[in-house]
Amino acid sequence: MVKRALGTLACLTALAAVAWSPSALSQDFKSPIKLLVPFPPGGSTDALARLMAPSLSKALGHNIIVENRPGASGQIAATLLKNAPADGSTFLLAPDHVGVMVPLIMPTAGYDTLRDLLPIGQAATYPIAMSVSNSTEARTLEEYLAYVKREPAKANFGVPVVGGAFELVGYKFGSAAKVKMTAVPYNGSAPMMTDMMAGSISSGVMGLPDGIEQHRAGKIRTIAVTGDKRSSILPDVPTFQEMGFEGLNVMSWHAFFAPKALPRPLAEKFNQAIATALQDADVRKRIAEMALEVAPTSLDEASRIIADGVAFWKPLMAAGGGTK
Repeated sequence: MVKRALGTLACLTALAAVAWSPSALSQDFKSPIKLLVPFPPGGSTDALARLMAPSLSKALGHNIIVENRPGASGQIAATLLKNAPADGSTFLLAPDHVGVMVPLIMPTAGYDTLRDLLPIGQAATYPIAMSVSNSTEARTLEEYLAYVKREPAKANFGVPVVGGAFELVGYKFGSAAKVKMTAVPYNGSAPMMTDMMAGSISSGVMGLPDGIEQHRAGKIRTIAVTGDKRSSILPDVPTFQEMGFEGLNVMSWHAFFAPKALPRPLAEKFNQAIATALQDADVRKRIAEMALEVAPTSLDEASRIIADGVAFWKPLMAAGGGTK
């Protein structure tokens, strides 16, 4: 009996060694990987996702499929991610509006970023821009201000999402200029841009990357950007701050997220894949052309950025800062 017991123990020990070996514990992604984008095709988030997807696929060894799931200011995509299996099969690329502000301004958002999502890594940062329709004939912030004072019925600005930093910038501009501005929310920057080019709205407040190509093509005019310094992409465009509009130096970002329970090893692998993709010379060049600044972070830094963003915006949103 003793020999039999010892034999059984040896067998169990061997099985345990196999079960706890590094190879047995190694975790991998479920292929193909879905990369959710919370807006329609045509905007900067979609463009960045499609630009980085091939490099991420190469770094991870798995095919990545970009899937647009627009609607409700990003709530649809974020909620899909929250409810997705935490097995490395689904990720989200989203701007700070979706990652921070939506749950703060919409109690029924269906997700709480700190509770339900796992920040995987930041990819890029960018300023917020105010651009005007050519129908205004304004070429500067002063000229646009004079225009809306002459035409108060046209004192409106489109925003690609409801509430948040874009509305905050538009309303703060109007308040400082003593002009009543009206926000016109859209489901993404692409339809907003269409209306601005058609003259249906006189201006738009969006991420600089969303309007850079239209500005370069002369279809709209970008007249001011947020931040402490001018964008290196548009050095001739002044900041709100240098034009005397204080408190408009906020910056935005794009970051990757996963379901909250994603195992740490998979999260670290994806974070490293982001860093690897952003080291590619062609990717960096194209990101710069999109008016984005490459800004990768570690896994822990990404979490701190989200927590700091929530701490900064929560009191402003509670006071109605992003909705007038």
